[in-house]
Amino acid sequence: HDTARRLLAPDETTPPAAAVESPLVEVMIPTLNEAAHIAEAVANARRLGPVFVLDSFSTDGTQEIARQAGATVIEHRFENYSAQKNWGLDNLPFKGKWVFILDADERITPSLRKEIQSRLGRRPAANGFYISRKLLAMGRKVEHGGLYPAWNLRLFKRGKARYEDRSVHEHVVCEGIVDSMHFEMLHIRCETISQYLDKHIRYADMESNEWLKWKLGKSGDASAGKLFQSDLKLRQWIRREIWPVLPFRPLIRFVYMFFFRFGFLDGHAGWFLAQLMACYEYMITLLYRDKLIAGRENEKSKQ
Repeated sequence: HDTARRLLAPDETTPPAAAVESPLVEVMIPTLNEAAHIAEAVANARRLGPVFVLDSFSTDGTQEIARQAGATVIEHRFENYSAQKNWGLDNLPFKGKWVFILDADERITPSLRKEIQSRLGRRPAANGFYISRKLLAMGRKVEHGGLYPAWNLRLFKRGKARYEDRSVHEHVVCEGIVDSMHFEMLHIRCETISQYLDKHIRYADMESNEWLKWKLGKSGDASAGKLFQSDLKLRQWIRREIWPVLPFRPLIRFVYMFFFRFGFLDGHAGWFLAQLMACYEYMITLLYRDKLIAGRENEKSKQ
């Protein structure tokens, strides 16, 4: 939309990348039925380096659109998000030292691209870099509600990082030194409310499975200390160790986003996102309880 086009336009005030040869950065885009977004995503990512689309057997023509846009497309059966990305890291024909993970609804801004080229050209000691995302939803930038900044480790040296064993909302575990980029990428939410709910029902199903594994002591989550530093480490610990046992999570999520994190300053976008995330928490709770009951009944039937 217009906000995204404006933010993705070349920024003449940003200094150009340093006049040193930057190492090869290859981009991996995992996809499933992303025909509406993939051409633009590939075109954007190719400005940074070669693009590999790791597709989960889309049925809407994503593969051919990606090829026409200039990407190398490889298909692999989807198991879960971390397993799919780790398979790609192990099996895609990468040639360079650096990999950037990009979703089909994300874009690398010109400022971020120049910063990546400049910093990697100076051969940094870091093996990975956190990059923040700016969310664009309902026609505006969303800068409150706890949704900004949103740090993710997306750029790392091959062989130095892998995704934790988690089916959804997975994070990268990186060896050695990690750093962060100053400039941001964009996360463009263009789906309808129906599409949003369909996606988050799938996410809630996967997240409730993770809660069940945590309850049974079978979680593959990496420790918060391995994933983040400083305040991000504390937030991740609360999210994984405290949050699942709290009562009234949907209400807490709404109040936290809309009032305590000033989501109301984002106008109607802040209002709807707080409601939608509260609904998401409720879906996780219902699915988790249902699976707990089913598990207990299954155990009784075996006795």
